[in-house]
Amino acid sequence: MRIAHLIDSLYWGGAQRLLVTFAAAARARNLRPTIISLRSKEQTPIPGELTTLGAEVRGFPGSGSLDLVRLWGLARFLRRERFDVLHTHLSYSHVVGALVGPLAGVPVVSTQYNSHTDLRLYHPVRYHFATWALRHAARRVFAVGYAVAESNRERLRGKPLDVVLNAVQPAPVLSPAERLASRGEMTGDPTRPLLISVGRLEPAKGYGDVLTAFAEVRRTRPTAALVIVGEGSMRAALAEQISALNLIGHAILLGARNDVPRLLASSDVFLSASHWDGLPVAILEAMAAGLPVVATEVGDVPRVVSPDTGVVLPPQNPTRLSAALRDLLNNPSRMRTLGAAGQAYVTHRHSPAAWLDQLLSLYATVISSEKESLQPLSVVH
Repeated sequence: MRIAHLIDSLYWGGAQRLLVTFAAAARARNLRPTIISLRSKEQTPIPGELTTLGAEVRGFPGSGSLDLVRLWGLARFLRRERFDVLHTHLSYSHVVGALVGPLAGVPVVSTQYNSHTDLRLYHPVRYHFATWALRHAARRVFAVGYAVAESNRERLRGKPLDVVLNAVQPAPVLSPAERLASRGEMTGDPTRPLLISVGRLEPAKGYGDVLTAFAEVRRTRPTAALVIVGEGSMRAALAEQISALNLIGHAILLGARNDVPRLLASSDVFLSASHWDGLPVAILEAMAAGLPVVATEVGDVPRVVSPDTGVVLPPQNPTRLSAALRDLLNNPSRMRTLGAAGQAYVTHRHSPAAWLDQLLSLYATVISSEKESLQPLSVVH
């Protein structure tokens, strides 16, 4: 089966991490997916990881969703390479995929990742084009969680959505010496209690709340350290907040990293303060690493983080967040119990092999039922 994934960028985020998981699972089945980014020359670890896992990475930059040169070139590429299915991720890719798929004679499927639209990033024309694409051009629409599916039903006017829960790769097993070395690299002192948060540095992720809560934690646990892994538009603002809260040397912005599983396996507690979300890959990765999770009650998080695996709190409440973190840090045995239960849950429910099986089955259904009716236009050569 020839599979192409189309995504807005390979910059940083949960959708991009899932493509890495897909490439790893596909390699075990002797499949070589093609990952197509609508940008090029991206200075992130993601393209290198994908290439190392055997995926082909291609860039098709353009001046906008309706760039005719890009649309024409991408359609010709898809037809020439004889792909069986085109899987789109994120808004721009939904639109571009809806236009080039029929031109190339390739059926299109799409994934929805969020249960909420970020009004700061909302663009009405793009949103309505993406909605049209999901309703009319995508042969199947996948939701990464049940809450995501429910929140998108009205937008898609009742079109059926297949729930395909995010998957996560097993965490690396570190020796005690490797774990200490990694902790020392992050904070300079491997003995400090270490909190970690991973994700795009964007308003929806609530990192301002994370820092506020951490400042409160340090009132009673002054040796605690926090590392934030990721990049985004809020980096400068977060650096200013770290300075204002006197957290320099205690709260550390690590930037984008290609060793997130190792960093998680070296830490003590994972926290997520998202104001809205779907099913964050970072939370699943943290659970796979055996970390107890403190997270906000958004999207499908409550379906994954139960009282047996962590603590779920209302969003935008740094006071309760800090209290939950202090309670965990003061109870190491509970931390270990929660972490072990979370690791067992993710291993059983979110394995890459089962996830890939579900996707391949859905792809096959689309190909068998739709490809005959999707004849390529003769103008594309």
